[in-house]
Amino acid sequence: MYLIYKTRTIPKLIIAQHALLKRLPPTHQKYEKIRTDLYNRKAGFGGEREFDYQLREFAPSYPHAVLHDLYIKQDQVYFQIDSLLITPSVIVLFEIKNIAGKLQIKQNPTQFIRETATGERTVLRSPIEELERKKYFLGNWLKQRQIDVPLTDFVVFAYNNELIIENMAAHRIAFSYEMPNKLRALEMNTPILNEKQVQRLAYELTHAHRVFEPHPLIQKYKLSLEELEVGVTCHVCNRLTMKWRLRIWRCQACGYQDAVSHLNTLQEWYYIKGAQLTNRQFRQFSGIHSRHIAKRLLANPYTELSGKNKTSIYQLAPQLLAMSTNLSF
Repeated sequence: MYLIYKTRTIPKLIIAQHALLKRLPPTHQKYEKIRTDLYNRKAGFGGEREFDYQLREFAPSYPHAVLHDLYIKQDQVYFQIDSLLITPSVIVLFEIKNIAGKLQIKQNPTQFIRETATGERTVLRSPIEELERKKYFLGNWLKQRQIDVPLTDFVVFAYNNELIIENMAAHRIAFSYEMPNKLRALEMNTPILNEKQVQRLAYELTHAHRVFEPHPLIQKYKLSLEELEVGVTCHVCNRLTMKWRLRIWRCQACGYQDAVSHLNTLQEWYYIKGAQLTNRQFRQFSGIHSRHIAKRLLANPYTELSGKNKTSIYQLAPQLLAMSTNLSF
């Protein structure tokens, strides 16, 4: 049986960039840059999902656990693992790439060189070196828990690229469709972990996972709030066309109604501006005119009020980022 202990979800950065792009006029000078960033992130996520699909074929008889998209802190450093396989004899880390074009891979120093159809060449950051870094921190995380299991890794390309590999062993590089056979061929030495220990380690890693919070995008892209369009997003048609009428949100474009669209707007604020806002900022961002209506809407389980009158500030809870989104792939 294929045992997944942590599934993969839509990356928070994709949700954040989508929320920002929706509020930025298409004529804005940074619109194309953000749209390209979003496209690349979606392509990367698509590659990860292709890997997940191919890995379903791997169903060994020995105890094992699969965890996708881990984000862990060790030695005051956060590191992210695309996918992880725990077996009784070895732990496998996967770095998944979805890169278009021809790739030339060299060693000493390790270089990944991409060549596009037009002949343009770009030197990419080495995923092999990234895996070495992640193995180092994961190894320290395991040592703190008195767990001594060998670590190995694979750089996985989601789809078929033309690869030219020079002066280095290619056993750490594979396409997604090759991974089930690669894993079946792994040498399993004397078991170090029994079934309960594999399960316990998987649960510990899942518990250690931290939700990645993207840096506020208004800072990342050097934007001001005044450059963004205001309004509340319709969960169906994804337009900023919701209006608060008689204690319910109604979409002026498609007619959809609900009572909690302001929570999605607070989520968008969190991604775009950060975890704090005032009543006035909420009104400006959502297009609500009444301070009293805004106050009632801000009195919800995801906000905590501090201060009084003009010094009042609402702190948004990280749980807002775990709310559902209407994005799908």
